[in-house]
Amino acid sequence: MRRAALIIVFAFVAECLNAQSVQHSLIPYRIGVVWGYSDVKGNIMIPTKFQQTFLFYNDVAVVKSDGRFAVINRDGKPFIPYRYEYISNYDNGVAIASRAGRWTTLDSRGKELPKKDYDAIAPFSNDMAIVKLGDKFGFINKKGDEVISPQFDFVTPFSEELAVVSNGTKYGFIGEKGSLVIPLQYDGATSFHESLAMVKKDSLYGFIDREGKVKIGFQFKEANFFSEGLAAVKKDDSVGFINSEGEMVITAKYENANNFKEGFALVKRNGKVGFIDKSGKELIPIQFDAANNFSSGVALFYSNNVWGIVDKNGILLSLPQYTQVKDFSEGLARVQCDGKWGYINESGFEVIACKYENSDTFLEGLALVLKNGYWGFIDKTGKEYFKDM
Repeated sequence: MRRAALIIVFAFVAECLNAQSVQHSLIPYRIGVVWGYSDVKGNIMIPTKFQQTFLFYNDVAVVKSDGRFAVINRDGKPFIPYRYEYISNYDNGVAIASRAGRWTTLDSRGKELPKKDYDAIAPFSNDMAIVKLGDKFGFINKKGDEVISPQFDFVTPFSEELAVVSNGTKYGFIGEKGSLVIPLQYDGATSFHESLAMVKKDSLYGFIDREGKVKIGFQFKEANFFSEGLAAVKKDDSVGFINSEGEMVITAKYENANNFKEGFALVKRNGKVGFIDKSGKELIPIQFDAANNFSSGVALFYSNNVWGIVDKNGILLSLPQYTQVKDFSEGLARVQCDGKWGYINESGFEVIACKYENSDTFLEGLALVLKNGYWGFIDKTGKEYFKDM
């Protein structure tokens, strides 16, 4: 592939934003320091009377007043009273809440589901949440049932129906009913990805299958989980890639490497980084000082004190006008210019001007921005859902 010069100009198409629209009919709206809700046009639908408001999910939203959290319906009426120190957003009809330092879960009617309180509850993953009681960890389901009692020193969320657990210094795996599927025998372990889990024995890493059989022997100084059929591994002080049979399909010749994402892997050699495909071909030459993984067909790079964007054809767009560029989310990336933040699209076009003191990534068509010392929401057209007094 022809080496692309750093300042090749993208086809700078001034395309319409054509971005994902706001996915909420009621949007948190701030007037001065108080919050309410508006429709997508900015018309106030629930009066601005709250200390803080959160997005609606399944016709309910968490709000905060006088330091306490409650849950309101679309009419703005609380059906879970202001008695909690924290309430998470609802996830499939269940929220996590804390009161007086104890943690519980709430159903959509405000009923506390578990029969006992916990010292901590993590967000749900695969319909299970990690709970802590004392210094031990277990799991509850979304009905509040304690399906695995707190008994382990360490746990991870379930992945491919198995979770990593440990007691003392040894690690193994349990099933969703709490039975020990793979004994506590390893010095380290990661969750299953693509039916294989990385485990450590003595000072070397290998991979096991879901039955606990060693699929790829303990031979690597470092390793990563499988992604898109390949895993980055370090052997003899160099990094390459193996397939699920343990075959080194991309020669170990790099100083470091990320796992594959969208068909490309970020690799490092002689202090510079670039991208390879699954055949090991360097489709985007190793020339950058730093770069991020591909996301939605583009990746950010940093070279010679200049930020830029590269696409999968190796075409580069330099962005010297920005001092910082953050990852893309929903087609837009945060950029900083003259100390202020705005947003560009994947063609590098500045769709929201750099005028905010700080900003966050877009989620479901909305992003939080800081203006005049206060946060508020904007949509992908830059429409502001706040007014300063």
